[in-house]
Amino acid sequence: MTTTEIARSHGYTGPMVCEDCGTTELLHFGSWFDPKTQESGDFLQCCACGIKAGDPTYIHDDCKPAAETEEASADDGPDVRVHHRAAGWVLPDFTDLADCTTNFRREQDGRPACIDTAVWKVVEDHGMHLTIGFYCDADLPEEHRRVAAA
Repeated sequence: MTTTEIARSHGYTGPMVCEDCGTTELLHFGSWFDPKTQESGDFLQCCACGIKAGDPTYIHDDCKPAAETEEASADDGPDVRVHHRAAGWVLPDFTDLADCTTNFRREQDGRPACIDTAVWKVVEDHGMHLTIGFYCDADLPEEHRRVAAA
């Protein structure tokens, strides 16, 4: 999927450019939610502006300029990297640990939120964008377990 397809599938209707500098290169689609105010939103930001805004550099470890990425056929799927950190993954703004990515689906299904520590970070490189998910041990999808074990 392209960045545009992912952003649009999540309901993002804004322009497909970095909200800070206007570039169309190396964009990350992000969603945020503040449980205290119940406010939420979506955004697009390039790697350079994300790092300037305070993203930990490890979030962008897997980012490569388009010229450096290998061409892949549509059937190959994304390049997946699975990282483990026993203490959990800190959010880019350093306010708290990341929650399980599955909490969005749990809320939609009427299930309680996962309160375990998200110890897995899954980075899917789709070429023009990355998808980053955080999972506790119990919620890490089986296809990512195989990648982590390899």
